[in-house]
Amino acid sequence: MDTTVTQPEAKPGSRKGRPNYDREFRRRLAAAACEPGASVAKLPRENGINANMLFTWRRRYREQLQAETTSLIPVVVHETPPQRVTMPSDARAVGNRTTQAGTIEIRFGDVVVKVDGVADADALRVVLGSMRS
Repeated sequence: MDTTVTQPEAKPGSRKGRPNYDREFRRRLAAAACEPGASVAKLPRENGINANMLFTWRRRYREQLQAETTSLIPVVVHETPPQRVTMPSDARAVGNRTTQAGTIEIRFGDVVVKVDGVADADALRVVLGSMRS
């Protein structure tokens, strides 16, 4: 894939031999390097820059894209005092454990999954797995 990005006139840098390339030029070249099938070794040669410089520009470009698209989802924690559940007599023979009931509520857009009582990990896996399809 031959991609040559037109290069504006390089501005003189603060040190001799180190030009400051235009921000738009760096962004276009980094975007071209992220395209599928683009040769990150060939692009710098075609545009007269150092390959390490393009790798840096590409890394920064990807970080910027990721920062723009990353968002947090709201989480609300409702705390309720633990409740004791009376276990049947045959369950007490297995162990002297008490089970605490609670509520799990998961929201996917307009869909709400709410599990009251004792949540079994396998049952939750099945419910959440069916949400994907």
